[in-house]
Amino acid sequence: MHHRFRIGVVLWLTISQALVGPARADDADIAGRVGLAEAEAPPASLASCDSLPAALEGLVEPERRIDLWIEGVLTLVQTDGALWYLAVCSQPAVRVLCVTYSDNGMKLGDRVALRGAYHRQDRVHVLLDPCLASPAE
Repeated sequence: MHHRFRIGVVLWLTISQALVGPARADDADIAGRVGLAEAEAPPASLASCDSLPAALEGLVEPERRIDLWIEGVLTLVQTDGALWYLAVCSQPAVRVLCVTYSDNGMKLGDRVALRGAYHRQDRVHVLLDPCLASPAE
């Protein structure tokens, strides 16, 4: 009986792998992409408004959390009373919006570093939520 159970498990795993296929959206390749890293891990280097389009080119929207780290000049600082919305980069560049709990005293025109959970909204908008913002070093 134990032998049949083992064969059944192996067969089930083989069928499951065949149905899933070799590449899924959560297999997004972020290696070598500026500013992108696994959740809560720092990237090799921060993205900038200029480098972001190339870093995101062809990136499959992942099923797992990945983080984007970017440095730029604040183009938006706004609050709804509970959350703060901070943005870097201007059109035609990809705009990045950070949803956070504090403005940390930052103002329009300040150079900042944003890092948070990456969500691509469309071709020119990225949302980082949750996100941390701090003055750039």
